Amino acid sequence: MKERIGYVDAAKGLGMLLIMLGHITKYDNPVDLWMSSFKVVIFYIMSGFLMSYTGSVKKRSFGVFMKKTLTSLAIPYVTFSILGIMFKVGCIYVKEKPIKKITKVFWEYLWDSVFLAGINSMWFLPTIFFGEIIFFFLIRSHIAIKLLYSVAGLYAITATNNIIDSFVLRADGKLTQTSIDNMSALLSAIGKGFMAAWFIGVGYVIYKYYRKIKSDGLKLVAGITFSVVNIILSQMNSHIDIHMLEEGDKPALFYICGIVGSLGVIMILDFLSKRISLSGLDFWGKNSLAVMCTHTVFGLRSVAYFGWEKVTFLPDVGNHKYVGQCIIILAILMMIEYSLILIINSKFWFLLGKKKSQIVS
Repeated sequence: MKERIGYVDAAKGLGMLLIMLGHITKYDNPVDLWMSSFKVVIFYIMSGFLMSYTGSVKKRSFGVFMKKTLTSLAIPYVTFSILGIMFKVGCIYVKEKPIKKITKVFWEYLWDSVFLAGINSMWFLPTIFFGEIIFFFLIRSHIAIKLLYSVAGLYAITATNNIIDSFVLRADGKLTQTSIDNMSALLSAIGKGFMAAWFIGVGYVIYKYYRKIKSDGLKLVAGITFSVVNIILSQMNSHIDIHMLEEGDKPALFYICGIVGSLGVIMILDFLSKRISLSGLDFWGKNSLAVMCTHTVFGLRSVAYFGWEKVTFLPDVGNHKYVGQCIIILAILMMIEYSLILIINSKFWFLLGKKKSQIVS
């Protein structure tokens, strides 16, 4: 087994913290625009980096690759979906809502899970699952198909939106609203998977060239340059929400910023990882799956947000004071998540589809 790349966990850790912060902020602000430009994409890019580094996508048969992907993504999706549904229904029950309301909430979250919409932030797991499976076949395809996909993949989100709109129009009056919503959710998850596969491919190709760069100074300069460019370009686009199939009002910038922003962070962290300990970011990267499955699903974000709101005043506009307050809320959420991660890793590691020996912290 190859040694872990030093900066991979740190990059994923930063991405995870930005996702958590993005789930805290409610009002538009420059920091949120910057974060949304690459905070999710960096996970797809890093997936491609790792596949290129290990060569696993080419070495493994489909059966072996599928088994590993199912174990690492499907098991936590199922286990935390079940726990999430129990939690959501339990909250409604505690509020003494009528049985009709409890039943309605149960079926809503069950269908969200079954049709891969995911409960809150868990939408990400089916997306990267489909992305990795699609890329497995893509990497084995003829060069002409790869070249075609390098262009077609750019329109995955647009095509998905069009397909869903067309389906809704055709199904209106023929299917129940619940059936329409469920099928739309499934189409959305698959469509986002095709988009994810494109970014995974980008990461796969870039790593082949990136590993040849030996100059740390070049990595630092390039990383800072890419990051500055991304900060500027991200302000020219509107907010990006991959979950809702929103690429911003300038879709081209979504792809450019996703790549440039991710590379900027990767290069800077690569440089720093050889000089200082990044164990703090590493922790959040190694445990990003657990965080993704818990910080919104079980109301932890809300506990941190409304708890802080009770003891201070939160501005109702997205200015620098509001962003500062949100960073404090992030720190509170991190403390809650840190404790939960330690419990999961020590007692309930199987929820993540792992053996105890595979748990790292």
